[in-house]
Amino acid sequence: MKMDFFERIMIPERVRIPIIGGLLYKALSHRARKKVKKVDIKTLSLNSEPRDTTLTFTLTTFPDRIDTVQYTLRTLFMQSMKPDRVVLWLATEEFDGVDLPESIKEFQKIGLEVRYCDNMFGHKRYYKLLPEQKDNECIVMFDDDILFPRHVVSRLYEVWKNNPKCIICDRGQVFTLNESGEVLNPGRWSSISPIGVKKPSFRILASPGGGCLMPPHALCLDAFNTDLIRKYALKTGDIWIMFMAAQNDTKIIRSYRYHRTFILSEKEQTVQLGKEAIYQGRYVKTFKDLSEAYPHAYDNIRSELSQK
Repeated sequence: MKMDFFERIMIPERVRIPIIGGLLYKALSHRARKKVKKVDIKTLSLNSEPRDTTLTFTLTTFPDRIDTVQYTLRTLFMQSMKPDRVVLWLATEEFDGVDLPESIKEFQKIGLEVRYCDNMFGHKRYYKLLPEQKDNECIVMFDDDILFPRHVVSRLYEVWKNNPKCIICDRGQVFTLNESGEVLNPGRWSSISPIGVKKPSFRILASPGGGCLMPPHALCLDAFNTDLIRKYALKTGDIWIMFMAAQNDTKIIRSYRYHRTFILSEKEQTVQLGKEAIYQGRYVKTFKDLSEAYPHAYDNIRSELSQK
């Protein structure tokens, strides 16, 4: 599996090495941020080589990060497998009348598409784009505050070539029950499992923003229904995608077993919807509601519980 040296030596998540682990993360993060900030946007470009499958990268941001999303964009344009398109989604209500930073304008000059839509939080990445997807196009989703290693897309693509009907994620957790047979809080599901690594599975909760490749026709049509998104999962998009894939009989596979810790574009995150959803129990409610609304998807997810 392709990784550069500095990604390979990052300590996997859930592995705790006191002092040493923190110092290593701090040093590698400092190095990565310093390197990325030196990159001249004018030296970057979209893919110019013909290929059978086109790659569209998609992400969204909001006013608090509009100045720093440029660093994530640099790492996307610097991928070893270059994008054919990069689309940045902004909520119309948040950016109405707002003059975009010069960094975004510079990216537009080299091919960045800036599109506006309703504020559907993380769903903005895909709810308009996937219905437009062509049969020879893969769409890869990203978060806006991460410095992505240069081989993320190439390893997603390699796995997809062997699993062309599956969603491929670089990071994912495994649907898990507790000892009483009850569903654990999805935010607490383990990522340390062989399930969904060599064999696709319905049990994988993909991290959409961590690098997630969507082939054509991967989700059921309800996935793009904004009324249903608002009703069930406005701020829990990963659970929504899990059910929309399972409802469509689409399995998910992870590119490798152990997550390396993300390097953030800035030292601190001011907004963390994922943690908010965990602590407020939003994941539990979303999972329960979707289990009742989409019994076929839930049956698919539970069908593999005998696997270890």
